[in-house]
Amino acid sequence: MENRKLKILYFTGDQTHYVKENWEYFKSELSKLPDVRVAYVSKSGPIDEIIKKSGFTPDFIFFDDMKQTKSLVITGLDSIGIPKGVLAVDLHGNPGFGKFVTDNKIDLIFSIYRDAFLRFYPEFVKKLVWFPHHVYTPVFKHYGLERTIDYLLMGAVSKAHYPLRATIAREMAGVKGFVRHMHPGYRYFSSKDRNTALIGKRYAKEINRAKVFFTDSCVHDYPIAKYYEVTACKTLLLATGSQELTDLGFVHKKTFVQINEKDYYEKAKYYLKQKDERRAIARRGYKMTRAHHTTEIRVRQFVDCIKRYLGWEKKLDQHSNAPMWVRLYEEASPRL
Repeated sequence: MENRKLKILYFTGDQTHYVKENWEYFKSELSKLPDVRVAYVSKSGPIDEIIKKSGFTPDFIFFDDMKQTKSLVITGLDSIGIPKGVLAVDLHGNPGFGKFVTDNKIDLIFSIYRDAFLRFYPEFVKKLVWFPHHVYTPVFKHYGLERTIDYLLMGAVSKAHYPLRATIAREMAGVKGFVRHMHPGYRYFSSKDRNTALIGKRYAKEINRAKVFFTDSCVHDYPIAKYYEVTACKTLLLATGSQELTDLGFVHKKTFVQINEKDYYEKAKYYLKQKDERRAIARRGYKMTRAHHTTEIRVRQFVDCIKRYLGWEKKLDQHSNAPMWVRLYEEASPRL
């Protein structure tokens, strides 16, 4: 199987110039791999006709985030023998997801979140592949900018969804050195807007200007993208924690600082003063993220995972020296 290319029929929406372009980065890196051939599809139709137009018979069919591909209607998926997978990002508020998996006989579910998936979809546990967020390092990196912001909070602050963020936004309003930026909106941005909105590199550079960055994992305990984005910019992250985050490498006082509504301010003030400690934790978080959570790494894991499912490669040795989160990634995929 060494010289055989993995052929993937990849159903997707276009996120170019969207508030987040992480899956466009993912597709770009996927297309670079020499052992992969990909046909990207963004139109509805019978699967047999789509396969004919693709120019090859795929080894695997993949749907990325259902929120992006929900307008696609692909018929005949339940009657073909080609293995199929789907990406699951936001697990809540998606009532049609389970039906899509069942009706179309989906084989693998690549879920960004492990523990929340087990809560929301326990009936699909045998289809689960734990597939955490990733950062595109040409964008999210240490720019070497002057740290002009003491405390930074960016993004949505709804009390119903992000309780700690909402508390910080309310209680730190007016505190010297605190900067809050509103969420730019889940939308596509024009060329003009991209020159001023805090998205892409502008967003990453703003993170890189901060000494301390606050966020939380929302009410669903999702290890959201900000955990990776902030640490990738070599900024100290203060945020809520969980066992899943620990397994991913986000360890309290090692690679980030765990906070709650009662202690966030005292910890923030402490690390603002303790420059050496702050920089040491931020440096370890930066190294950890770049070592395990880049887009390039995640793309390779995606392809290797599919190859193992197809029987092209052996399952990883669970007793290897791989980092804990990698082993769990494999253990969460019992069919591989």
